Amino acid sequence: MQGEPFKTCNNGRWTGSMRCLRPCTVNRDDMYRHNIRFTHKTDDKLYSPHEDHITFSCIRGTVPDGRMELRQQCNDACSNLPDVPHAQVSEDTKKAEYQEGDVIHFTCETGYQSDQTSKYVCTRGGWLAVRQGTCYSCSTLPQVHHARISEETRKTEYQQGHVIEFTCDPGYKSSLTIKYACTSGGWLAISGGSCTFLTSGCEPPPVDGGFIVKGLPENNDLILPDHVLTFSCEDGKYLNGTSLLICGEDGQWTSPFPSCNENCRVTEIPGSVRLTTRHVAGSQLRAGEKLRFDCRQRNHIIHGNEEVECLANGQWSEPFPTCGPPVGCGKPPTLPDGDLKYDIKFSYVNTEKVEYICQLHYTMKGEPFKTCNNGRWTGSMRCLRPCTVNRDDMYRHNIRFTHKTDDKLYSPHGDHITFSCIRGTVPDGRLEMRQQCNDGVMNLPTCVPRSW
Repeated sequence: MQGEPFKTCNNGRWTGSMRCLRPCTVNRDDMYRHNIRFTHKTDDKLYSPHEDHITFSCIRGTVPDGRMELRQQCNDACSNLPDVPHAQVSEDTKKAEYQEGDVIHFTCETGYQSDQTSKYVCTRGGWLAVRQGTCYSCSTLPQVHHARISEETRKTEYQQGHVIEFTCDPGYKSSLTIKYACTSGGWLAISGGSCTFLTSGCEPPPVDGGFIVKGLPENNDLILPDHVLTFSCEDGKYLNGTSLLICGEDGQWTSPFPSCNENCRVTEIPGSVRLTTRHVAGSQLRAGEKLRFDCRQRNHIIHGNEEVECLANGQWSEPFPTCGPPVGCGKPPTLPDGDLKYDIKFSYVNTEKVEYICQLHYTMKGEPFKTCNNGRWTGSMRCLRPCTVNRDDMYRHNIRFTHKTDDKLYSPHGDHITFSCIRGTVPDGRLEMRQQCNDGVMNLPTCVPRSW
Protein backbone atom coordinates (compact mmCIF):
# COMPACT_ATOMS: atom_id res chain seq x y z
CA MET A 1 0.00 0.00 0.00
CA GLN A 2 1.14 3.49 -0.82
CA GLY A 3 -0.15 6.04 1.75
CA GLU A 4 -1.95 5.67 5.08
CA PRO A 5 -4.39 2.75 5.32
CA PHE A 6 -7.17 4.95 6.77
CA LYS A 7 -9.95 7.13 5.42
CA THR A 8 -11.79 9.48 7.83
CA CYS A 9 -15.36 10.69 7.68
CA ASN A 10 -14.93 14.44 7.59
CA ASN A 11 -18.17 16.43 7.62
CA GLY A 12 -19.90 14.13 5.20
CA ARG A 13 -16.87 13.38 3.08
CA TRP A 14 -14.27 10.64 3.26
CA THR A 15 -10.75 12.01 3.33
CA GLY A 16 -7.49 10.18 3.00
CA SER A 17 -5.62 8.72 0.05
CA MET A 18 -4.00 5.40 -0.47
CA ARG A 19 -3.09 3.14 -3.39
CA CYS A 20 -2.30 -0.54 -3.71
CA LEU A 21 0.83 -1.05 -5.77
CA ARG A 22 0.97 -4.21 -7.81
CA PRO A 23 3.60 -6.93 -7.29
CA CYS A 24 5.87 -8.06 -10.11
CA THR A 25 5.87 -11.46 -11.74
CA VAL A 26 8.86 -12.80 -13.61
CA ASN A 27 7.92 -15.06 -16.52
CA ARG A 28 10.44 -17.85 -17.18
CA ASP A 29 9.74 -17.68 -20.92
CA ASP A 30 10.70 -14.00 -20.88
CA MET A 31 13.86 -14.83 -18.93
CA TYR A 32 14.72 -17.50 -21.52
CA ARG A 33 14.34 -14.99 -24.36
CA HIS A 34 16.64 -12.55 -22.50
CA ASN A 35 19.25 -15.29 -21.78
CA ILE A 36 19.11 -14.69 -17.99
CA ARG A 37 18.45 -16.67 -14.75
CA PHE A 38 17.93 -15.88 -11.05
CA THR A 39 21.21 -15.33 -9.21
CA HIS A 40 19.67 -16.27 -5.82
CA LYS A 41 17.26 -19.16 -5.31
CA THR A 42 15.22 -16.92 -2.95
CA ASP A 43 14.30 -14.77 -5.94
CA ASP A 44 12.64 -17.74 -7.62
CA LYS A 45 9.07 -16.92 -6.56
CA LEU A 46 5.74 -16.26 -8.21
CA TYR A 47 5.34 -12.69 -6.94
CA SER A 48 7.83 -9.99 -5.94
CA PRO A 49 6.30 -7.11 -3.93
CA HIS A 50 6.69 -3.45 -4.94
CA GLU A 51 10.26 -2.12 -4.43
CA ASP A 52 11.64 -5.66 -3.99
CA HIS A 53 15.02 -6.24 -5.73
CA ILE A 54 15.90 -9.24 -7.88
CA THR A 55 19.39 -9.96 -9.18
CA PHE A 56 19.79 -11.78 -12.50
CA SER A 57 22.76 -13.55 -14.06
CA CYS A 58 23.56 -14.38 -17.67
CA ILE A 59 23.22 -18.00 -18.73
CA ARG A 60 26.39 -19.85 -19.69
CA GLY A 61 28.05 -18.51 -22.84
CA THR A 62 26.43 -15.03 -22.73
CA VAL A 63 27.44 -11.60 -21.35
CA PRO A 64 25.38 -8.49 -20.44
CA ASP A 65 24.59 -6.12 -23.34
CA GLY A 66 25.14 -3.18 -20.97
CA ARG A 67 21.84 -1.42 -21.58
CA MET A 68 20.40 -2.28 -18.12
CA GLU A 69 21.77 -3.27 -14.73
CA LEU A 70 21.44 -6.97 -13.79
CA ARG A 71 19.91 -5.95 -10.42
CA GLN A 72 16.39 -4.63 -10.97
CA GLN A 73 13.65 -3.28 -8.68
CA CYS A 74 9.92 -3.95 -8.84
CA ASN A 75 8.28 -0.58 -9.52
CA ASP A 76 4.92 0.71 -10.62
CA ALA A 77 4.71 0.43 -14.42
CA CYS A 78 4.55 4.21 -15.02
CA SER A 79 6.72 5.46 -12.18
CA ASN A 80 9.61 6.30 -14.53
CA LEU A 81 8.77 8.88 -17.22
CA PRO A 82 9.79 8.33 -20.85
CA ASP A 83 13.06 9.98 -21.92
CA VAL A 84 12.40 12.55 -24.66
CA PRO A 85 15.60 14.52 -25.43
CA HIS A 86 15.34 18.30 -24.94
CA ALA A 87 11.73 18.05 -23.70
CA GLN A 88 9.69 17.94 -20.47
CA VAL A 89 6.16 16.88 -19.54
CA SER A 90 3.67 19.66 -20.20
CA GLU A 91 2.21 21.37 -17.12
CA ASP A 92 -1.37 20.43 -17.97
CA THR A 93 -0.54 16.66 -18.01
CA LYS A 94 2.05 16.59 -15.21
CA LYS A 95 1.14 14.55 -12.07
CA ALA A 96 2.89 13.30 -8.96
CA GLU A 97 1.76 9.74 -9.76
CA TYR A 98 0.37 8.15 -12.89
CA GLN A 99 -2.14 5.40 -13.24
CA GLU A 100 -3.18 3.19 -16.10
CA GLY A 101 -4.92 5.27 -18.76
CA ASP A 102 -3.18 8.55 -17.91
CA VAL A 103 -1.86 10.52 -20.90
CA ILE A 104 1.13 12.88 -20.91
CA HIS A 105 2.35 15.39 -23.50
CA PHE A 106 5.91 16.68 -23.90
CA THR A 107 6.92 20.25 -24.75
CA CYS A 108 10.35 21.18 -26.13
CA GLU A 109 12.87 23.11 -24.07
CA THR A 110 13.51 26.79 -24.81
CA GLY A 111 15.35 27.14 -28.13
CA TYR A 112 13.99 23.82 -29.44
CA GLN A 113 10.93 22.97 -31.48
CA SER A 114 9.24 19.81 -32.68
CA ASP A 115 7.64 18.71 -35.89
CA GLN A 116 4.84 17.15 -33.75
CA THR A 117 3.93 16.85 -30.05
CA SER A 118 5.15 13.70 -28.27
CA LYS A 119 2.25 11.83 -26.58
CA TYR A 120 2.47 8.78 -24.24
CA VAL A 121 -0.22 6.72 -22.43
CA CYS A 122 0.29 4.73 -19.21
CA THR A 123 -0.48 1.00 -19.66
CA ARG A 124 0.00 -2.12 -17.57
CA GLY A 125 3.28 -2.66 -19.34
CA GLY A 126 4.50 0.92 -18.82
CA TRP A 127 4.49 3.98 -21.00
CA LEU A 128 3.35 3.47 -24.60
CA ALA A 129 4.25 6.06 -27.27
CA VAL A 130 1.12 7.20 -29.10
CA ARG A 131 2.92 9.90 -31.11
CA GLN A 132 6.67 10.60 -31.07
CA GLY A 133 8.09 13.96 -32.09
CA THR A 134 11.69 15.15 -32.10
CA CYS A 135 12.86 18.37 -30.46
CA TYR A 136 15.47 20.08 -32.61
CA SER A 137 17.15 23.46 -32.52
CA CYS A 138 18.05 25.75 -35.45
CA SER A 139 18.32 28.88 -33.32
CA THR A 140 22.13 28.84 -33.44
CA LEU A 141 23.11 29.62 -37.01
CA PRO A 142 26.08 27.90 -38.66
CA GLN A 143 29.31 29.90 -38.84
CA VAL A 144 30.83 30.37 -42.28
CA HIS A 145 34.07 32.33 -42.38
CA HIS A 146 34.04 35.53 -44.47
CA ALA A 147 30.35 35.09 -45.35
CA ARG A 148 26.91 36.29 -44.33
CA ILE A 149 23.37 34.97 -44.78
CA SER A 150 21.70 36.30 -47.90
CA GLU A 151 18.77 38.61 -47.27
CA GLU A 152 16.53 36.42 -49.44
CA THR A 153 16.87 33.46 -47.03
CA ARG A 154 17.20 35.31 -43.70
CA LYS A 155 14.32 34.73 -41.20
CA THR A 156 13.62 35.66 -37.58
CA GLU A 157 12.87 32.00 -36.77
CA TYR A 158 13.80 28.84 -38.61
CA GLN A 159 11.80 25.62 -38.82
CA GLN A 160 12.54 22.18 -40.17
CA GLY A 161 12.87 22.32 -43.95
CA HIS A 162 14.04 25.94 -44.10
CA VAL A 163 17.17 26.54 -46.19
CA ILE A 164 19.65 29.39 -45.77
CA GLU A 165 22.23 30.54 -48.30
CA PHE A 166 25.46 32.40 -47.58
CA THR A 167 27.13 35.07 -49.71
CA CYS A 168 30.83 35.82 -49.41
CA ASP A 169 32.09 39.10 -47.98
CA PRO A 170 33.56 41.68 -50.39
CA GLY A 171 36.97 40.51 -51.54
CA TYR A 172 36.08 36.82 -51.17
CA LYS A 173 34.40 34.31 -53.45
CA SER A 174 33.26 30.68 -53.42
CA SER A 175 33.33 28.26 -56.33
CA LEU A 176 30.24 26.50 -54.90
CA THR A 177 26.97 27.76 -53.44
CA ILE A 178 26.99 27.65 -49.63
CA LYS A 179 23.64 26.26 -48.37
CA TYR A 180 22.42 24.79 -45.07
CA ALA A 181 19.09 23.10 -44.27
CA CYS A 182 17.32 23.05 -40.89
CA THR A 183 16.73 19.37 -39.97
CA SER A 184 15.70 17.38 -36.91
CA GLY A 185 19.39 17.12 -36.10
CA GLY A 186 20.06 20.86 -36.48
CA TRP A 187 21.72 22.60 -39.40
CA LEU A 188 22.99 20.34 -42.19
CA ALA A 189 25.31 21.54 -44.98
CA ILE A 190 23.74 20.61 -48.33
CA SER A 191 26.21 22.56 -50.51
CA GLY A 192 29.53 23.10 -48.79
CA GLY A 193 31.50 25.84 -50.48
CA SER A 194 34.00 28.11 -48.74
CA CYS A 195 34.89 31.78 -49.19
CA THR A 196 38.49 32.37 -50.29
CA PHE A 197 40.31 35.67 -50.68
CA LEU A 198 40.38 37.19 -54.16
CA THR A 199 43.88 37.87 -55.44
CA SER A 200 42.66 39.75 -58.53
CA GLY A 201 39.63 41.84 -59.42
CA CYS A 202 38.32 43.68 -62.46
CA GLU A 203 40.69 45.72 -64.62
CA PRO A 204 40.36 49.50 -64.03
CA PRO A 205 39.24 51.60 -67.02
CA PRO A 206 42.02 53.23 -69.08
CA VAL A 207 43.18 56.62 -67.85
CA ASP A 208 43.10 58.08 -71.38
CA GLY A 209 39.69 56.63 -72.25
CA GLY A 210 38.23 60.08 -72.92
CA PHE A 211 35.37 59.64 -70.43
CA ILE A 212 34.54 60.73 -66.87
CA VAL A 213 34.48 57.86 -64.33
CA LYS A 214 32.83 57.87 -60.90
CA GLY A 215 33.12 55.16 -58.25
CA LEU A 216 36.80 54.18 -58.56
CA PRO A 217 38.29 52.80 -55.29
CA GLU A 218 40.68 55.05 -53.41
CA ASN A 219 44.45 54.51 -53.50
CA ASN A 220 44.14 52.28 -56.60
CA ASP A 221 42.66 49.51 -54.44
CA LEU A 222 41.48 46.25 -55.98
CA ILE A 223 38.14 46.51 -57.81
CA LEU A 224 36.10 43.74 -56.19
CA PRO A 225 33.01 41.88 -57.50
CA ASP A 226 29.72 43.85 -57.35
CA HIS A 227 31.63 47.16 -57.47
CA VAL A 228 29.85 49.71 -59.69
CA LEU A 229 31.38 52.37 -61.97
CA THR A 230 29.44 55.10 -63.79
CA PHE A 231 30.63 56.80 -66.99
CA SER A 232 29.77 60.14 -68.60
CA CYS A 233 31.18 62.52 -71.23
CA GLU A 234 32.15 66.16 -71.49
CA ASP A 235 29.73 68.66 -73.04
CA GLY A 236 29.51 68.34 -76.79
CA LYS A 237 30.17 64.60 -76.75
CA TYR A 238 27.89 61.62 -76.28
CA LEU A 239 28.45 58.24 -74.60
CA ASN A 240 28.69 55.30 -76.95
CA GLY A 241 28.00 52.23 -74.79
CA THR A 242 26.74 51.48 -71.27
CA SER A 243 26.94 54.20 -68.61
CA LEU A 244 26.93 51.74 -65.67
CA LEU A 245 29.30 48.76 -65.37
CA ILE A 246 29.42 46.14 -62.58
CA CYS A 247 32.43 44.01 -61.70
CA GLY A 248 31.44 40.32 -61.97
CA GLU A 249 32.45 37.36 -59.82
CA ASP A 250 34.66 36.15 -62.68
CA GLY A 251 36.70 39.36 -62.69
CA GLN A 252 35.02 40.64 -65.87
CA TRP A 253 32.90 43.77 -66.33
CA THR A 254 29.27 43.31 -67.33
CA SER A 255 29.89 45.31 -70.54
CA PRO A 256 32.85 46.71 -72.49
CA PHE A 257 34.09 50.17 -71.51
CA PRO A 258 32.13 52.89 -73.36
CA SER A 259 33.65 55.66 -75.47
CA CYS A 260 32.92 59.37 -75.85
CA ASN A 261 32.33 60.40 -79.45
CA GLU A 262 32.15 63.82 -81.04
CA ASN A 263 28.89 64.98 -82.59
CA CYS A 264 28.80 65.92 -86.27
CA ARG A 265 27.21 69.31 -86.96
CA VAL A 266 24.99 69.89 -89.98
CA THR A 267 26.33 73.28 -91.15
CA GLU A 268 27.11 75.13 -94.40
CA ILE A 269 24.95 73.05 -96.73
CA PRO A 270 25.56 74.18 -100.34
CA GLY A 271 22.60 76.07 -101.76
CA SER A 272 22.39 73.88 -104.83
CA VAL A 273 21.52 70.75 -102.79
CA ARG A 274 18.82 69.81 -100.30
CA LEU A 275 18.60 67.19 -97.54
CA THR A 276 16.34 64.21 -98.14
CA THR A 277 16.73 63.05 -94.50
CA ARG A 278 14.82 64.65 -91.62
CA HIS A 279 17.84 66.39 -90.08
CA VAL A 280 17.89 70.17 -90.38
CA ALA A 281 20.71 72.66 -90.46
CA GLY A 282 22.26 73.19 -87.03
CA SER A 283 21.36 69.75 -85.66
CA GLN A 284 23.98 67.31 -84.36
CA LEU A 285 24.37 63.68 -85.40
CA ARG A 286 26.11 60.73 -83.77
CA ALA A 287 28.66 58.37 -85.28
CA GLY A 288 27.06 56.07 -87.85
CA GLU A 289 24.17 58.39 -88.68
CA LYS A 290 23.94 59.54 -92.31
CA LEU A 291 22.75 62.44 -94.45
CA ARG A 292 21.39 62.09 -98.00
CA PHE A 293 21.24 64.87 -100.58
CA ASP A 294 19.66 65.54 -103.94
CA CYS A 295 19.59 68.51 -106.33
CA ARG A 296 17.19 71.38 -106.05
CA GLN A 297 16.95 71.79 -109.87
CA ARG A 298 15.51 68.90 -111.80
CA ASN A 299 18.00 68.95 -114.70
CA HIS A 300 21.08 69.21 -112.44
CA ILE A 301 23.16 66.32 -111.18
CA ILE A 302 25.11 65.76 -107.95
CA HIS A 303 28.86 66.36 -107.92
CA GLY A 304 30.26 64.18 -105.13
CA ASN A 305 28.66 61.53 -102.92
CA GLU A 306 24.92 61.80 -102.39
CA GLU A 307 25.31 60.18 -98.92
CA VAL A 308 27.76 61.13 -96.13
CA GLU A 309 28.27 59.45 -92.73
CA CYS A 310 29.15 60.90 -89.32
CA LEU A 311 32.45 59.44 -88.04
CA ALA A 312 33.49 58.85 -84.40
CA ASN A 313 35.88 61.84 -84.52
CA GLY A 314 33.02 64.25 -85.27
CA GLN A 315 33.94 64.62 -88.97
CA TRP A 316 31.90 63.73 -92.04
CA SER A 317 33.11 60.86 -94.24
CA GLU A 318 33.01 63.09 -97.35
CA PRO A 319 32.52 66.80 -98.07
CA PHE A 320 28.92 67.78 -98.70
CA PRO A 321 28.14 67.44 -102.44
CA THR A 322 27.10 70.20 -104.82
CA CYS A 323 24.77 70.24 -107.81
CA GLY A 324 25.19 71.66 -111.26
CA PRO A 325 24.54 71.03 -114.94
CA PRO A 326 25.82 67.70 -116.24
CA VAL A 327 29.44 67.64 -117.49
CA GLY A 328 30.73 65.80 -120.55
CA CYS A 329 33.77 63.51 -120.73
CA GLY A 330 37.09 63.44 -122.54
CA LYS A 331 38.63 60.45 -124.29
CA PRO A 332 37.59 57.09 -122.78
CA PRO A 333 40.24 55.01 -120.94
CA THR A 334 42.13 52.24 -122.70
CA LEU A 335 41.35 48.56 -122.09
CA PRO A 336 44.31 46.15 -121.64
CA ASP A 337 44.24 43.45 -124.35
CA GLY A 338 41.27 45.27 -125.91
CA ASP A 339 40.25 48.32 -127.92
CA LEU A 340 37.30 50.57 -128.79
CA LYS A 341 34.95 49.08 -131.33
CA TYR A 342 34.51 52.43 -133.13
CA ASP A 343 36.72 55.42 -133.78
CA ILE A 344 37.71 57.44 -130.71
CA LYS A 345 36.57 61.08 -130.23
CA PHE A 346 38.13 63.85 -128.17
CA SER A 347 34.91 64.67 -126.26
CA TYR A 348 31.62 63.02 -125.37
CA VAL A 349 28.37 64.38 -123.99
CA ASN A 350 26.90 63.25 -120.67
CA THR A 351 25.30 59.73 -120.79
CA GLU A 352 27.05 58.91 -124.12
CA LYS A 353 28.37 55.32 -124.33
CA VAL A 354 31.38 53.69 -125.98
CA GLU A 355 31.78 49.98 -126.78
CA TYR A 356 34.93 47.87 -126.27
CA ILE A 357 36.07 44.60 -127.86
CA CYS A 358 38.84 42.18 -126.80
CA GLN A 359 41.71 40.93 -128.94
CA LEU A 360 41.39 37.65 -130.83
CA HIS A 361 41.01 34.57 -128.57
CA TYR A 362 40.49 36.81 -125.50
CA THR A 363 37.21 36.64 -123.58
CA MET A 364 35.47 39.73 -122.17
CA LYS A 365 34.29 39.64 -118.56
CA GLY A 366 31.55 42.21 -117.86
CA GLU A 367 29.47 44.45 -120.08
CA PRO A 368 31.33 45.88 -123.13
CA PHE A 369 30.17 49.48 -122.49
CA LYS A 370 31.45 52.49 -120.56
CA THR A 371 29.17 55.49 -120.01
CA CYS A 372 30.00 59.18 -119.62
CA ASN A 373 28.51 60.05 -116.22
CA ASN A 374 28.89 63.73 -115.37
CA GLY A 375 32.55 63.95 -116.37
CA ARG A 376 33.52 60.40 -115.35
CA TRP A 377 33.56 57.17 -117.34
CA THR A 378 31.68 54.41 -115.53
CA GLY A 379 31.51 50.74 -116.35
CA SER A 380 33.88 47.84 -115.78
CA MET A 381 35.11 45.10 -118.05
CA ARG A 382 38.20 42.92 -118.43
CA CYS A 383 39.77 40.85 -121.23
CA LEU A 384 40.68 37.36 -120.01
CA ARG A 385 43.64 35.63 -121.67
CA PRO A 386 43.46 32.36 -123.61
CA CYS A 387 45.59 29.31 -122.73
CA THR A 388 48.28 27.65 -124.79
CA VAL A 389 49.33 24.04 -124.25
CA ASN A 390 53.02 23.42 -124.96
CA ARG A 391 53.82 19.96 -126.39
CA ASP A 392 57.15 19.89 -124.55
CA ASP A 393 55.30 20.42 -121.28
CA MET A 394 52.87 17.64 -122.21
CA TYR A 395 55.83 15.32 -122.94
CA ARG A 396 57.37 16.04 -119.51
CA HIS A 397 54.01 15.23 -117.87
CA ASN A 398 53.60 11.99 -119.89
CA ILE A 399 50.22 13.11 -121.29
CA ARG A 400 48.51 13.63 -124.66
CA PHE A 401 45.24 15.11 -125.94
CA THR A 402 42.31 12.73 -125.61
CA HIS A 403 40.33 14.44 -128.40
CA LYS A 404 41.87 15.71 -131.64
CA THR A 405 39.70 18.83 -131.45
CA ASP A 406 41.67 19.90 -128.36
CA ASP A 407 44.90 19.95 -130.37
CA LYS A 408 44.91 23.70 -131.02
CA LEU A 409 47.24 26.62 -130.39
CA TYR A 410 44.82 28.63 -128.23
CA SER A 411 42.04 27.59 -125.86
CA PRO A 412 39.79 30.48 -124.77
CA HIS A 413 39.11 31.27 -121.12
CA GLY A 414 36.66 28.74 -119.62
CA ASP A 415 37.39 26.09 -122.26
CA HIS A 416 37.97 22.48 -121.09
CA ILE A 417 40.65 20.07 -122.36
CA THR A 418 40.77 16.35 -121.53
CA PHE A 419 44.17 14.64 -121.35
CA SER A 420 45.17 10.96 -121.39
CA CYS A 421 48.30 9.18 -120.19
CA ILE A 422 50.78 7.93 -122.77
CA ARG A 423 51.29 4.17 -123.03
CA GLY A 424 52.83 2.53 -119.94
CA THR A 425 51.90 5.33 -117.52
CA VAL A 426 49.02 6.03 -115.11
CA PRO A 427 47.71 9.26 -113.48
CA ASP A 428 49.48 10.26 -110.25
CA GLY A 429 46.08 11.38 -108.85
CA ARG A 430 47.04 14.92 -107.86
CA LEU A 431 45.01 16.59 -110.64
CA GLU A 432 41.97 15.61 -112.66
CA MET A 433 42.66 14.62 -116.27
CA ARG A 434 40.04 17.17 -117.45
CA GLN A 435 41.26 20.75 -116.89
CA GLN A 436 39.82 24.22 -117.55
CA CYS A 437 41.49 27.36 -118.88
CA ASN A 438 41.40 30.15 -116.29
CA ASP A 439 42.65 33.55 -117.55
CA GLY A 440 45.66 32.11 -119.35
CA VAL A 441 46.43 29.36 -116.83
CA MET A 442 45.97 25.68 -117.68
CA ASN A 443 47.19 23.21 -115.05
CA LEU A 444 48.57 20.00 -116.52
CA PRO A 445 48.01 16.62 -114.85
CA THR A 446 50.94 14.21 -114.51
CA CYS A 447 51.25 10.52 -115.38
CA VAL A 448 53.91 8.24 -113.89
CA PRO A 449 55.28 4.87 -115.07
CA ARG A 450 53.08 1.92 -114.23
CA SER A 451 54.45 -0.36 -111.49
CA TRP A 452 54.02 -4.05 -112.39
